[in-house]
Amino acid sequence: MSKRAALLILLGIIILGGYFRFFEITSIPLGLYPDEATNGNNALEAIKTGQYKTFYPENNGREGLFINLQSLSVRLFGNEPWALRIVSAFFGTLTILGVYLLAKELFISYRSTELIALLSAFFLATSFWHLNFSRIGFRAIMVPFLAAFGTYFLLKGLRKGTHWEMVLAGIFIGFGFHTYIAFRFMPFVLAVPVLWYLWHWRKENLNNNLKTENTCFPCLILLFVFVTFVVALPMGYYFLQHPEDFLGRTGQVSIFSAESPLFELVKSAGATLQMFFFKGDCNWRHNYNCQAQLYWPVAVFFAAGALISLRSLFSRSENHKIQTVTLLAWLFFMSMPAVLTREGIPHALRSVGIIPAVMILAGLGVTWLWEKITEWVERQKIKYPKYVHGLERIQKELALLAVLLLVLLPFQTFKTYFIRWAHHPETYFAFSTDLLHLGQYLAELPLENKKYVVVNLPGVEVRGIPAPAQTVMFSSNTFQEADRKEKNLTYVLPSDIEKIEVSGKTIIALLRGEDLPLVRSLQKKFPELKAKAPRDFVVLEN
Repeated sequence: MSKRAALLILLGIIILGGYFRFFEITSIPLGLYPDEATNGNNALEAIKTGQYKTFYPENNGREGLFINLQSLSVRLFGNEPWALRIVSAFFGTLTILGVYLLAKELFISYRSTELIALLSAFFLATSFWHLNFSRIGFRAIMVPFLAAFGTYFLLKGLRKGTHWEMVLAGIFIGFGFHTYIAFRFMPFVLAVPVLWYLWHWRKENLNNNLKTENTCFPCLILLFVFVTFVVALPMGYYFLQHPEDFLGRTGQVSIFSAESPLFELVKSAGATLQMFFFKGDCNWRHNYNCQAQLYWPVAVFFAAGALISLRSLFSRSENHKIQTVTLLAWLFFMSMPAVLTREGIPHALRSVGIIPAVMILAGLGVTWLWEKITEWVERQKIKYPKYVHGLERIQKELALLAVLLLVLLPFQTFKTYFIRWAHHPETYFAFSTDLLHLGQYLAELPLENKKYVVVNLPGVEVRGIPAPAQTVMFSSNTFQEADRKEKNLTYVLPSDIEKIEVSGKTIIALLRGEDLPLVRSLQKKFPELKAKAPRDFVVLEN
């Protein structure tokens, strides 16, 4: 394959992946989940106060890099859900290029390196798993992006013995610690190629047979570690000052908090392993109807690639061993954020860091399978010359079948995401669409109207108010106390309805309108108020 052809194909794959990630992002997914809204409210507050934080402690704590980037989008586009999600779409699209470069670097000496890299990028571009998180305002989407580019520059720097690649690797990996807690397992993955290069350098040095006399691998690695340390330092400094924020919610969902940690570990590991092939995440924000995280052809190719990599562990040959061992280490360590927890398993979000390795192994698997088929056909041609035409026809038919399977992937993903998942009732409520509509409704009311929001849904408290209210706050722009006073809007708990004062035009909104006992209690206390449902929520007004 010529470089020009490969470049055009890669460009087409990135355009396809970008189309999937930006298409109708202003309306899909509907609603705004409270975790996304909390990010948005922190972004709004940062814009108004000018205080952009390294770490935002609300809602179990979140690293600040992604939220600060979202604030740039919110500043440009306003407090719209898609303004938060477009940042994810941007990094999701760039990750396609990162996976291509990483796969190419991993298998640079492989005869089909270009094919592996293009297929890996294609599988990522058309993956429902990655697409879904590329369209949600969660910081986790930066993990595959930074991990792919960081590992690419690290491997390239080690191979070429150049310093600037090591600096770039340190920058990407250092920023990774400013994203999602799952990234903290990435150093274990990177230790594999680093130790491998150090071991070979020492071996050659002892034998006085250095192949690259001017390359000092310990110096390169120290440079990488130093840059990583400097970039990650603000986050480390914050955790030194606030050690209680380091683990966040991890302790609550950890297997070690269970009565039988070993049982939970086995259970969690089994569920995580089978999510690629059988039953995936059942959370409708993360997946469609518990479907496997990989479409079945990709799952087959991934299994083939994983088996090839496992076989290389026991091979005496050094060819491609470090590449496959690195990918296996990536699978193992980056699955730990899910395996070591016991809530919502299998968990597609906590496993988001393994996506690059999964797609590259799938690219390796399909390439290996095609090469084996081609080799078998060629052997049969030599063995049975009179059947050459028939064998060639079989080869062409198999090639056509492979192409058809690949062509079907984007259509399958489009149908599943934009038709089945996007418009499913479960998705509607999984993203708190009714709360978004409530906030928009309150924002349109006259300022002189008294407005109360009864927060009758449970959740982690964010500044004394359960998290579900965050969606209403973002869409009505009332995250700060000053905003609430300006818009004459008060948030109260069900236990504090005595604080409600009805005078003049008054509207009382409920986060959960199906709470009939509370509705009756409010009507009994304020008989002049009448309940109505302007849209998919309930309010009482006079």
